[in-house]
Amino acid sequence: MEKVTNTSQDMHEHFSRVAAAYNDIRTTDLEPILSIKDTLNGLPRINAADIGCGAGRYCLKLFQYLDNLHLTCIDFNEAMLEVTSGCLQAAGITNFRTIKSLAESVPLADNSMDCIFSFNAIHHFDFVRFMEKMSRVLKSGGRIFIYTRLRSQNARNIWGRHFPLFLEKENRLHELHEIEEMLKLIPPLVVESVKRFRYWRNSTLSRLVNQARNGHYSTFSLYRRDEFEAALQVFCDNIIDNFSSSEKVGWFDENVLLVVRKM
Repeated sequence: MEKVTNTSQDMHEHFSRVAAAYNDIRTTDLEPILSIKDTLNGLPRINAADIGCGAGRYCLKLFQYLDNLHLTCIDFNEAMLEVTSGCLQAAGITNFRTIKSLAESVPLADNSMDCIFSFNAIHHFDFVRFMEKMSRVLKSGGRIFIYTRLRSQNARNIWGRHFPLFLEKENRLHELHEIEEMLKLIPPLVVESVKRFRYWRNSTLSRLVNQARNGHYSTFSLYRRDEFEAALQVFCDNIIDNFSSSEKVGWFDENVLLVVRKM
């Protein structure tokens, strides 16, 4: 497979463009939050960081379901952090701070965090460097919760199946065995559990088109403009050909929650 290249500046500009509308065009899943709540049940205080927090939609859910949470929201994009702050402040939440930083070099003290969260973001990181850094930041017994989609899961969603070049463009995702192999390079970290999620989604073709045009996935920013428009037209044709109604488009999305523990 030919590797698609993009610069950090490209991604930074993409997320700056979509920040204001990001929480409206993305789906926020409650199920991983409930699983995290069950895992952390009983901790009197949770010092945590959400790395690659984006516009804060999962930060808000964490506060809604985790008691005594003190959260550091970290992203490299200023516009996203501004939306996160506004979202949390509007909900009356004060136990948080925001930091602009790359994931691999977060300015957190060693042995300072009970847990680390990352939702749909690790494909933007250098995974090994990120996990090496987290192994130092975490307290002994601390956990890293990674919610992501695998490359094979991406191939089965509505975009992977029907949007031309989507799989070729999105070459940043991992498979589970690849993640497990990379973690072997970082001895303090061990995989504690893996939980798979499968969600039935419903939408309309017009909403799907709106999501694609507005950067629902950063994958769409990897297309040239003319290339994107041509692919979008084929996508519309594929949906019309494969579904009985463009008002009732259904498919399964899949994700995985990987829990990694520091021994």
